Amino acid sequence: MPSHGFILVCLAASASSAHGFVAAAPRSSVRTAAALRAAPPQALVEDTTSLLALVEVAPTSFNLALGSLALGSVFGVPGSPLKNKVTAFVPGALLALFGAFLIFQTATLRFTFDETQFSLVRADLSSTGENVVVGGENRWAYDKFVNYDFFPSESFPILVYFKETQTAESEWDVGPGEQANSVEAIAKGAKRGQVHFFPAIADVSFLKAGFKTHGCAKL
Repeated sequence: MPSHGFILVCLAASASSAHGFVAAAPRSSVRTAAALRAAPPQALVEDTTSLLALVEVAPTSFNLALGSLALGSVFGVPGSPLKNKVTAFVPGALLALFGAFLIFQTATLRFTFDETQFSLVRADLSSTGENVVVGGENRWAYDKFVNYDFFPSESFPILVYFKETQTAESEWDVGPGEQANSVEAIAKGAKRGQVHFFPAIADVSFLKAGFKTHGCAKL
């Protein structure tokens, strides 16, 4: 029977197909708009509403990718006692492929914070285009957040979660939003909005600090 960790990793794989993956560059200190003119070119990204916007790039974490590869090797490496059955070998192969895919995505995407928005961008800080599920650019204003969290926990993060109201309300019930915005969920204290899940491929302590620093709402 698959372990609890294996189930959670598979959940991350499912979420990634809808929302993409996150990676990060080295940590940089928080800077203000007053420092914009003095900032080096690599710290700047073009913005559609203003000429330039200063960004913070979250540090990379390869933990999820390496964990997937390690689990894949345990299940699928030649000579493994778990390779005696097809049902043991297949998850190993899938986990190994998933881990390799995570490594690729870690090298090509970034989570960033600027003065007004949290974003998923390419490694060169250019736009990733529209969200493939609900449309709209992968940039979310801090004042549109209604919640964020890390699953299964901050100390063992596999998924980064947040909910926002910037996306058109007609899309809020797409995918996991149907349950997250249900009558039962609202009765338990949830707030309506668009749900997002990303694999935890960035330093979650940095992400949490960024959410708190920029005043993102949390239940």
